[in-house]
Amino acid sequence: MPLSHYLTLSRTLVLQASSKDEALKELALALCRHDPVLDVETVMRAINDREHAVSSRIAPRIALPHALVSGYNRQTLAVGYSPAGISWDSPGGGGVNLVVMSVCGEALADAHIRMLAELAGTLQDENTLERLTGAGTNWQVYEVLRGGVEIPPPADARKVQLCRYLAEHAAALARQSGAGSVMVLADDRVPLCFLEDWPDDVPLILAADDAATHLPEAEEPLTILSVPMGHLRRAHRVKLAFLFALSNALLEAGEIVVCASGEPGSGVLSNLELVEVAREFDTFLTLRPQIGGGDLSHHVLDRVLHIATSLAREGREGRPVGAIFILGDYENVQKRCRQLVMNPFRGYPENDRNVLDPSLEETVKEFSRIDGAFLIRGDGVIMSMGAFIQTEGAESLAPGLGARHAAALAITASTRALSICLSESTRRVSLFHGGKLIMTLDQAAH
Repeated sequence: MPLSHYLTLSRTLVLQASSKDEALKELALALCRHDPVLDVETVMRAINDREHAVSSRIAPRIALPHALVSGYNRQTLAVGYSPAGISWDSPGGGGVNLVVMSVCGEALADAHIRMLAELAGTLQDENTLERLTGAGTNWQVYEVLRGGVEIPPPADARKVQLCRYLAEHAAALARQSGAGSVMVLADDRVPLCFLEDWPDDVPLILAADDAATHLPEAEEPLTILSVPMGHLRRAHRVKLAFLFALSNALLEAGEIVVCASGEPGSGVLSNLELVEVAREFDTFLTLRPQIGGGDLSHHVLDRVLHIATSLAREGREGRPVGAIFILGDYENVQKRCRQLVMNPFRGYPENDRNVLDPSLEETVKEFSRIDGAFLIRGDGVIMSMGAFIQTEGAESLAPGLGARHAAALAITASTRALSICLSESTRRVSLFHGGKLIMTLDQAAH
């Protein structure tokens, strides 16, 4: 859900604080002022304990401090915006302008983790802070974040017209071909105002990193699909969108889909194709029993793919890294692995080591430089890292692959797990399942 779903005006502030401690106290007061169950001392103690364990800075200029509070039976948040910025003691340095504080009862920990993952996707939209520039009152911050105020300049009229033109042809092609739906792939450069005129008789799937923050008012038949497209090539964005649509049961095997997409960063839709799901993406269909309805949550797959593609693009300290993430079927996977190094996640509560928690992203990226695989349970709990995959005969299964990719493939041949492998030399992200290569993802050229 978008940030606007959780917002209230009484808990949305222009921060007066000049330090991190003052900002946390100001937001804690806002949380407790209208909730008699909470008290400032308890909230501050829980937040500070969490801050001491791991930084809450999740992106440049954005922090998401959060904690579980014993005896509380809700999840709630307060939002603060500091125009001048506040110094935040986290790796990478730099000030923070937007702070979202969230607290939740211990019994709702799983729901809280999912909410944090959704909020992280919304907050990391590059336009979030740009839209807040110039907001000087609580009301203005509230209205901007809930989508009621548009501070950026209006969308390029020519790009809007081009998108509208292609969308009209997509809808017409869907009617003529008997397609079950139209899928539109849009990054944050594509102006979505053309969707205001979308016809009611053609089901639409909008695939985007975070469409909710810049989506116009729209009725059914619109379905929003969150896909970590990042800086991937156009063709690979299409693959990933169909993988997520199938894992979310939005498409059926025998369906025909009209797909509209554009080149990354172009800001327009320029490609239209008719896709037969069973013929083009038959390998994806084998994943459906495992993802969503099976052992592996599609939220976890989304999150790990986001981390893997970010690592592919950024590396660590300017250098490329390689990594393996093994997702799901942990009971069988662990029998085929042994530790290369001491497991740094051992002994921590499960809620503190769930990959859906956005504050763990930098930790996971940093540990990716250590040899060995991440073993992640289907619900997102990181069970281990630095694991050696014992896969005798892996080379015969995957001739021509390097050791890392051969191991990532082989573990999926003997378990129901899905593996994601990042190549250090090519920065390519590969997905394996059932002893087969399912998909590769490459970054777009800059």
